[in-house]
Amino acid sequence: MHFGSFYGRSRLRSVQLWLWRWLQRYGYVLIALGVALAVIGIRQLGGLEELELKLFDSRVRHAVTNVDLPDVVVVGINEMDIKRYNHWPLSDQTIAELLEQLQTYEPVAIGLDIYRDIDHPPGREQLDRQLAVENVYGVYDVGLDPTRSTPPPQGMDLERTGFADFVADSDGVIRRNFMFASIKPDEFYALGLKLSLHVLKNRYGPDILKKNLAGLTIAGRFFPTLAQNTGGYQNEDMAGYQVMFQYQTTDRSIRQVSLTDVFNNEVDPNWFKNKVVLIGTVAPSIKDTVFTSLNTQAGSVATTPGVILHAHAVRQILSVVEGDYSLIWGWTQWQEMLWIGFWCLMGSVLVWHIQRFVLLTLTSAIALASLVITGWGMFLYQGWIPIVPPALGFATVVSSTIAYQVFYRTFYDPLTSLPNRVSSLKRLQSCLNQRNASQPMVALLLLDLDLFKSVNETLGVQVADRLLQIVAERIVYLMPHASAARVSGNQFALILPSVAHRQEAISTTAALQKQLMHSIHIGGQLVSTTISIGIALHHKGLGYRAHALLQDAHRALGKAKKSGRDRYEVFNETMRTHSVSQFQLEMELRHAGDDEQFQLYYQPIIEVASGKIAGFEALIRWLHPERGTVPPNDFISIAEDTGMILTMGDWILDEACYQIRQWQQQFPMPQPLFIGVNLSSRQFVQQDLATTIATITQRHQIDPRGLKLELTESVAMEDVEAAIQQLKRLKEKGLHISLDDFGTGYSSLSYLHRLPIDSLKIDKSFVDRMENISEHADIVGTIVSLGHRLNLDIIAEGVETMAQACLLKQLRCQYVQGYFFAKPLPRDQAAQLLRQNKRWKIED
Repeated sequence: MHFGSFYGRSRLRSVQLWLWRWLQRYGYVLIALGVALAVIGIRQLGGLEELELKLFDSRVRHAVTNVDLPDVVVVGINEMDIKRYNHWPLSDQTIAELLEQLQTYEPVAIGLDIYRDIDHPPGREQLDRQLAVENVYGVYDVGLDPTRSTPPPQGMDLERTGFADFVADSDGVIRRNFMFASIKPDEFYALGLKLSLHVLKNRYGPDILKKNLAGLTIAGRFFPTLAQNTGGYQNEDMAGYQVMFQYQTTDRSIRQVSLTDVFNNEVDPNWFKNKVVLIGTVAPSIKDTVFTSLNTQAGSVATTPGVILHAHAVRQILSVVEGDYSLIWGWTQWQEMLWIGFWCLMGSVLVWHIQRFVLLTLTSAIALASLVITGWGMFLYQGWIPIVPPALGFATVVSSTIAYQVFYRTFYDPLTSLPNRVSSLKRLQSCLNQRNASQPMVALLLLDLDLFKSVNETLGVQVADRLLQIVAERIVYLMPHASAARVSGNQFALILPSVAHRQEAISTTAALQKQLMHSIHIGGQLVSTTISIGIALHHKGLGYRAHALLQDAHRALGKAKKSGRDRYEVFNETMRTHSVSQFQLEMELRHAGDDEQFQLYYQPIIEVASGKIAGFEALIRWLHPERGTVPPNDFISIAEDTGMILTMGDWILDEACYQIRQWQQQFPMPQPLFIGVNLSSRQFVQQDLATTIATITQRHQIDPRGLKLELTESVAMEDVEAAIQQLKRLKEKGLHISLDDFGTGYSSLSYLHRLPIDSLKIDKSFVDRMENISEHADIVGTIVSLGHRLNLDIIAEGVETMAQACLLKQLRCQYVQGYFFAKPLPRDQAAQLLRQNKRWKIED
């Protein structure tokens, strides 16, 4: 292999792993950025403008009041007025008489929102005299549409005219007050602005209007003109000087009187004094009406007459100058983009850090509510900030981030960023389906970190997680041609897609095992552990399933771990046969208790001094209807792994206590018979063990000392402090405790004096070689002496010869058991020995 190519691929794979890990940690930032850019792009193209304007309308309608406008009154020519004069347009005489009558009420200004560009006799001269009054203003069309251009009223000074045009949005709704336009050398003023300036000149002097590119300054108050992207706008025409309409009251709340009311003197002159009076048609038949923000809601059939809109315009200008209200303002484009980006980031952060769906839903709802409340709250202070784009971005980001997380967690491991079990099986199946004559095999390596649980418990979860990440990084670096995955807690799968022969996979595994766990430091601390590896190989193109190959690798890994860890094993068919057999045995074991296939056998325990039976050890046997007697070594480990040992242990205790009761009654002795029962590790750690056993002894009405509980030394030493507390609870119930297999451990001597036990059992491995190896005899003697010093009974198990029994008697061992005396016997045969009062003579 070319080393440059090797290290190049290794670096590339390492960079890919780093990138995936970065995306796993910070991918939400990219999602938020992408969605924000997409929403901003859609908004820039006008895709959200209509929604934003509709939302603007709704806020306008909620902000208006029903209070009369203090500066404006409208004389509306309604349908009754038109019928009364049976003529439209009204004659010049009628308009002249109306103006004359209104002047008697001393208004500050009168705006005539009726086109009078041609004569409507009679009364033209009379009308000209009224139009010449300095506080009367007329309207004309700006002429943006040449087909309907309308000039100012004849004979009226141009300084007292204003255009009546209003600019509608793309949906036909008027939301903007078009105040002024300049097409050099001409300048064009809206009627509302002209009337407002007339009022303000009387208050602040003549030179009150200043113009610049940014807007108008009226009596010291600045009116900034709208930009093309103000608020929710993106593509509307903002030519001239425009501001958003600020509706302070509803259309109906503006004081309106009819033409007939004025002529019949049915009005209060004080309504008009020092106010701006606007004259115009309000009759629907004339169709001088428009849609505004006040009447765009669904189902609305009302529209706003043009004269009413002029009234709103006048009041807006006057109220802003007087400081009663401020103009509606918006953010700059960059501020709005940052606002949208903030809410997109907020959505992704919430999803990324809140894993519980209910809490995420509640938090997202609160966030959206906060966005809406903020938007509406700002509008109370005349601020128009986007709501629809950030809300859309937030919702899109939340759904996109959830989708990304689902995808990532479906195919990748969040901790190491490696592909997970699902992805690895797909990749493995793809490799198995291929054909390659020169490299015909696929190899699957299943790696398991030995003693990982201990690392987790002693060094902490963070160190354990970092260890997994380092192992993942090293696997990717050392095996650039392989496909790595994390398939479970501390297990990694490595797929070698093209292997020429079995030995190639073995050589690769050996090299990997040598380098992978070398010198791992985490937080300045050396973390030392090993790996066990299971290897499974199969030829390509034969239809073999990925799940089956993974099972093969698991079987090989299981053998490697049982053989002592820090090694590898290659799968063979024998492993599958054994695995299937174990599985079948487990299934049959689950039904064995219900079918009463279990039976207790009893091995006598002999008192050395008298040679008589002092008690028995109860040993479970499985009498299978087809397999015959199944040895305990074949099924006890299965019962331990599956948890069935707990139910089995309770049955053994109950059966043993029943038998003690029977034999103690049938065969009374000075020292009552006892029966020893082995406790499994799973039984021993149960918090209610002492209570359970006490309940059983009480149910069978036996002295608790007749039940001897045997606990292996390894179980007692696994967690010494917890074991001591459990033993104390058992002793409080009056139970006899024996430490089994004593001498096989390495640390129990330092704790022996603290363990509340009654007897020691010398392991068979020492007894076996007592005759031939003097050191073993010395060890047994030492154990016996130690037990006597601690006032403990000593039982030697596995005695198979008279010589062993005699030697044990010489060493002053009190009890013995083994095949020399009797093998484990069924209940009836054990009872027969008791009837015979069998006695074994052991020579000194």
